[in-house]
Amino acid sequence: MAAFTGGQDDVGSEQLFGIHLVEFIKLVAKIAMHFNLATLCDDVLNLFTPQHTQHGGHPVAGTTAEASQQLSNGMGCDKQLFCLKWVAIQAQQFRVGMNRIQFKFKLQYLAFLLAMAVIPLMIWLQQRSMEELKDSRGWLSQSYTVLDHVDHLRGSVEQAEAARRGFLITRQRVYLGPYFMVREQIPDELAEIKRLTINSPAQQKKILALKPPLDDLLGLIALDINADLNNAHDQILITHRAKELIEQCRSILEDMRRDESVLLDTRRKDLDQHLNDLGILLAGSIATFMFLLAYSFLTLYREVIQRRQIEQGLLTSQASNEVTVKNLSLIGEMTSLLQACSDSDESLRVVAQFASRLLNADSGTLYLFKESRNQIESKTHWGELARSEPVFQPDDCWALRRGEAHVLDNSHGSLACKHLHQPIEVSSLCMPIVAQGNVLGILHLENFGGRIIDGSEIDLTHNLAGQIALALASAKLRDSLRSLSVRDPLTGLFNRRYMEESLKREVATAQRKNRPFGLAMLDIDHFKNFNDTFGHEAGDYLLREVGALFISKLRQGDVACRFGGEEFVMIYPEASPEVVVSRANQLRESIYAMQLQHFGHSLGQVSASFGLAFCPEHGDSGEQLLRAADIALYRAKENGRNRVEIAIKPTPEKLETT
Repeated sequence: MAAFTGGQDDVGSEQLFGIHLVEFIKLVAKIAMHFNLATLCDDVLNLFTPQHTQHGGHPVAGTTAEASQQLSNGMGCDKQLFCLKWVAIQAQQFRVGMNRIQFKFKLQYLAFLLAMAVIPLMIWLQQRSMEELKDSRGWLSQSYTVLDHVDHLRGSVEQAEAARRGFLITRQRVYLGPYFMVREQIPDELAEIKRLTINSPAQQKKILALKPPLDDLLGLIALDINADLNNAHDQILITHRAKELIEQCRSILEDMRRDESVLLDTRRKDLDQHLNDLGILLAGSIATFMFLLAYSFLTLYREVIQRRQIEQGLLTSQASNEVTVKNLSLIGEMTSLLQACSDSDESLRVVAQFASRLLNADSGTLYLFKESRNQIESKTHWGELARSEPVFQPDDCWALRRGEAHVLDNSHGSLACKHLHQPIEVSSLCMPIVAQGNVLGILHLENFGGRIIDGSEIDLTHNLAGQIALALASAKLRDSLRSLSVRDPLTGLFNRRYMEESLKREVATAQRKNRPFGLAMLDIDHFKNFNDTFGHEAGDYLLREVGALFISKLRQGDVACRFGGEEFVMIYPEASPEVVVSRANQLRESIYAMQLQHFGHSLGQVSASFGLAFCPEHGDSGEQLLRAADIALYRAKENGRNRVEIAIKPTPEKLETT
């Protein structure tokens, strides 16, 4: 019973609570660090760390770091109610702390921390309730023990008095046996009651008040036993005094019993209240446990569902990635082939082949602007027959108007381009092909039967259009560079370097295949006088018109070149002398029939003189043929100009000389 000593045990329980609270906070911080919530750890520590808290006149922690270090080392728990006061001070700053946290962790982490906080808290509360219940039962048992001892002490007093009376009446010492027995028990009984009621000042006062009359009563009984039996007066006085002492002891013992009974009722009510609280706590613990169990099950079930969804998403993403990798591989292969193409037509064939493999469309068409840029025409096509016009105006396409992709989807009632006839049950996509800010054309796709063009197809088409734009721009640049390297910029005819290469190649081909080959050299008559009369701008205009005339009159495979100044060379592969003469006369007559005007002024009559040479009659190399044709040209000029002269077949001696 020594454990139930009142206030000191309450202080010890409060200290224990403070220590458990600090350990719990450290546990929460470790859990937060386990989930990589470093910021949450700082907030938890800062939330429970005093900045300027003092206890007993001594500073506890001056800074957050020092307080956190004390918390980590378990310091500051050696004084009563330290942690409770600490938490009470920081509770005033709870709202500020929550505003500082700003939801830095997700809801599931908060739920986990709350669950981790509820479980040890419920365990601690249950343990505390069990301890309080144990204390209440101890106090209740103590009250019953005190009442038993009080009743036993009262009985002992009554037995002593009864023994005295029996002895006085019978004068037989056998009746004094109970007296001698209780005389030895009463001091021990009184000491035990005093020990049991040490925490009750009122009972202690009553015990102090009981001891004198009880000692007097025992002493009086002993005196009465040894007194002179013949002195009646003394016997009456002793009996009267013993009766007073017995009544006084009875009164004090009755007060002690009454007070202890009141305390017993109070403790019994406390026990009932603790039992009720324990029942509520157990019910709450079971409900909380069931809730956490259900929440954990639902969370686990939701996580399983999410994992399945994630796995399905990963499978879908993997399939999409495989398609993407395949498309990138095809685009890379297409880009490599486009870079190796020698001309635009070859590039268009490559585009058509790979576009049909890349794009999941029923029909596809590549449109490019004409040189005049007033119309856009179909350059290549794949798939089914398209419902789009082969040639249309740029304003007929919404993609060219807006400069971005235009999708026709009848389910959403979007607008159809004018170049698309019968747009019913057709989903189409017009993707502009833009290179360096210059619109080259559009990539047009069509799906039939209500099949729409989804977002992934649009993105792929956009990427493909970008690659096509770069390839076409590169091909166009190569064509321009090639044209600049082999063509004359003024007339548009091939230049002298290309002429020399072509002449060497055609002569070798003619000799190898034993086929006829002809060459014509012509010169504009009186061109110097023409320049002096009309100016160099008019002379350039004349040369451009003559070049355009040559291009329009050439056969497939013939080569027209500007040899230099006003001189031109025409190469006729696989052409007989008769054909070459006929073609030369046609050109001469066409030049003579030209009626040119420059800035409203007539440039007069223009004529040209021709010199012809054939292989192998006039030579077996390009230099020999050019020399023979040049001699024939000079002879035509000497003979009156505006005529065609054939080179004279050289003799063997001249051939050897040359």
